[in-house]
Amino acid sequence: MRESVSITEQEALALNVIDLIATSREDLLRQIHGREVRVQQRPVKLQVANATFVEREMRLKQKVINVLANPNVAYLLMMAGILGLYVEFTHPGLFFPGVAGAICLLLGFAALQVLPINYSGLALILLGLALLIAELFLPSFGTLGVGGIIAFVLGSLLLFDTAESDLTLDPSIVYAAAGTLAAFTFLVGFLVTRSQRRKAFLGQEGMIGEVGEVREPIEPGKPGRVLVRGEYWTALADEPLGVGTAVEVTDVQGLRLRVRRLSGK
Repeated sequence: MRESVSITEQEALALNVIDLIATSREDLLRQIHGREVRVQQRPVKLQVANATFVEREMRLKQKVINVLANPNVAYLLMMAGILGLYVEFTHPGLFFPGVAGAICLLLGFAALQVLPINYSGLALILLGLALLIAELFLPSFGTLGVGGIIAFVLGSLLLFDTAESDLTLDPSIVYAAAGTLAAFTFLVGFLVTRSQRRKAFLGQEGMIGEVGEVREPIEPGKPGRVLVRGEYWTALADEPLGVGTAVEVTDVQGLRLRVRRLSGK
């Protein structure tokens, strides 16, 4: 289509854009009665003067599909499913995000069966999601995240852009979904980075730097005992340390600690 114009129904009838104007179903039947149309390349005369209208309600399955066939609904279901599964995989044992995400994702796939989709757009969405997930684990300083958002937005806008259909997604929904996903990804990435830089509190790494007190004398080459975190440990030192001396843990060697005199003590 290169040109278009907005006209009234009377103007459209005068320009032969439409065949007739009907004010009701009965008026439509009256006007088309006796008209000749072609069906499978054969002329057929319409005999609809005494036709009756039979209305049939959609079944539950048809009503569900009718709702899912909305591109915006299908897209939101897919995004909710992906986000729910991501939360479940990163926080195992919550169950609800995983169950709800799986249901939403399956409903989204069911909608895609009745909607024409652009597979290039779908591939771009998957690429964007992969880049956003990679941003959590690779030190790209935001490069993967920005690339993922761009691929995600472009893929979303192209998802239903096909030659056979004029269906489109509401851009505001795409931008809202992209913004939410980006914010969630960068928030998780920030929390992961902060936790990696935080001092360890458990295990061997958590003992290093802890302060304790000598309870049995320690001589070079002869272990003694120290009290650290309310627990008694066998400890070694490179200098003599008497009872009551404040010490700092410098290393953990199996079930023994290596300590030194606390600075200033």
